[in-house]
Amino acid sequence: MSKKNSGIWEKIKLVLIILSVLLVFVLGVLGFQETTGSDFNFFGAIYSTICLFLMGNADPVVGSNYLLAAQYLAAILFSLGVFSLVFDQVYNAYVIAKIRFRYRDHIVVFSLNIVGQKITEELLVKGYKVVVVESDKENSFIHQIKEKGGLVVIGNGTDGKAIGNAGLTVAKTCIIAGDDDKENMEIANEVLFYREKKNTEESLKIMLHITDNNNINVLKDYLDIHNEDEDYDLETFNVSQLAARKIYDLYPPHNYVNPAQDEENIIAVVGYNQTAEEFLLENIILSHYPELSNLQVYLVDKEADQHFNDFSYKYPFYAEFIDIIPVKLHNSSFYANFALSKKHIEKLSKAKAVYMFGDSDAGLLTSSANLRQFFYNQTSSVSQTPIIICLPEDAGITELLDSNRDPKTNATNVFSKKLNIQLYHGVSDSCTTESLLEHSELIDKLSKLINYYYSIKYEFSYELKDRWDVKDPENVVSRLEKFLLAMPDDEEKITDKAIQKRVIRFLSDETGIHYNSLYSRLSIEKRWNILTHRKKDSNRYAARQLALKFSALKRIGCEPLTNENIVRFYGRLAPMEHKRWSAEKMVFNYKYGVLVADKNDRYVLKDILKIHDQLIPYDKLTEIEKEKDLNLFLLLPLLSRVGSKN
Repeated sequence: MSKKNSGIWEKIKLVLIILSVLLVFVLGVLGFQETTGSDFNFFGAIYSTICLFLMGNADPVVGSNYLLAAQYLAAILFSLGVFSLVFDQVYNAYVIAKIRFRYRDHIVVFSLNIVGQKITEELLVKGYKVVVVESDKENSFIHQIKEKGGLVVIGNGTDGKAIGNAGLTVAKTCIIAGDDDKENMEIANEVLFYREKKNTEESLKIMLHITDNNNINVLKDYLDIHNEDEDYDLETFNVSQLAARKIYDLYPPHNYVNPAQDEENIIAVVGYNQTAEEFLLENIILSHYPELSNLQVYLVDKEADQHFNDFSYKYPFYAEFIDIIPVKLHNSSFYANFALSKKHIEKLSKAKAVYMFGDSDAGLLTSSANLRQFFYNQTSSVSQTPIIICLPEDAGITELLDSNRDPKTNATNVFSKKLNIQLYHGVSDSCTTESLLEHSELIDKLSKLINYYYSIKYEFSYELKDRWDVKDPENVVSRLEKFLLAMPDDEEKITDKAIQKRVIRFLSDETGIHYNSLYSRLSIEKRWNILTHRKKDSNRYAARQLALKFSALKRIGCEPLTNENIVRFYGRLAPMEHKRWSAEKMVFNYKYGVLVADKNDRYVLKDILKIHDQLIPYDKLTEIEKEKDLNLFLLLPLLSRVGSKN
């Protein structure tokens, strides 16, 4: 039942109750008049009728059918009133019992705000078992969630009793989706304390919604400095960051710019908010090409200079990676007088793609049409330059425009197909099971394989010697690396599981150590789980840039994609990866500094203080350090096979 139908039913119930009460009084008065005859008193009859609701005058001998009907109706209304008082308690007890006896490996969502509601509904549609903990029993989303099969426990997330009732000891995932960072962190702390008190051995994934980027940075930097506890995996998420990342992945600038052909590679960011800022950071980290020329970004806004200054203040290193040109917008209709500069107008008309951000769906839709008019007047094309809009979903206007219409003719389709204006829904398209729980299955597989390769190359020797006292482990690992990189030449289908099996089998054959013993420490998942969140993010960025790398390699003639060709193009490839790596580290707030030889002090400097000695231009690196930037490219043939549909 929709929220609209639910409201109508509530009104109908109210009308029925009022009519039933009136009917009791009518029947009661008629009944008392019939039984009292000449002694009838209207006000006395009203009083006696009121007593019927209190189950008074329960005489089995009734002198009037009117009075009997009034008594029955009053009794029914009285019973319904009593039942309504205890219904919530009865339902809650039923829900708790159902969770206790029938739910395991389910997902618990705290808070039915717009983020929690969107996540919960998609989870239920996909067949997940979901329990919601909501403190407001009047929340308008509760009925929708129940109707779709979700269970709702009324209670506060910081209350251990509510956490226990939701079955957190046997849950697989916990999503804390509230709007208040402080309250969300209190819930997360209570969840961890409760599970520790119950001596829970099951691993729990905790997704924590945080709106303040400062809080996100502190949690990612310091929550898991020593990530050796696999009892839980706590990750933060932020709607603005999720939206910026998905927009970049769906509509990456490299789909539109061509550094090899175009004199200038220009995109435009129109409007500025937190998502726009995150999108600029995505370009700083990911938009790098073999030509090493910076992507040019026109920042178009009414307060462009102020936003540019604020961004420069927070990220003073940006100019090493992208060029940002602020363009002041003097009107909302793009009436070609912004910046009062013919140069800017002409350059903006050459933008390969435009990304629009704002706080109003209607405002963005109108502005996008105005911008399309501007491009038409400059280029005589109604769809040449793609425009991507990030809608904040503030009023549900797109749902109204698309409702009850043929998908081929609704507003979204017309914008997309006729005007090349793509609509991205900031919350609905970001807060998905894929983004939060699955991290896009392919991207997560590739991220873990990238980490696995570096783990093989730089960590396996230590593990083999320290845990199994293997002699000459460096030689074993060197041969394992060659074996791994040669896998794309095999005919059989390549999957992440197949790679893992062949790697561990190789080590078992070479060392004589039992397969299961090696697997316990050297599996893909084990090497991934011991990473800090920052290192997981680093591998994900490397995986997300693979599409750009494949495209760039093809463009510069590195075909077919073999290790021999990659080594041949080495001079153009490695600097590109070093630039991406440096940008990522700077966005993560790393600074250049000399590292010391002492292992403990070196760990403090790199992992806690964020000092790194390789944040220097590529040509200043040693040959050993340069080889690290080539490593990822050597893995590309294998990653391309895993990512293909072979």
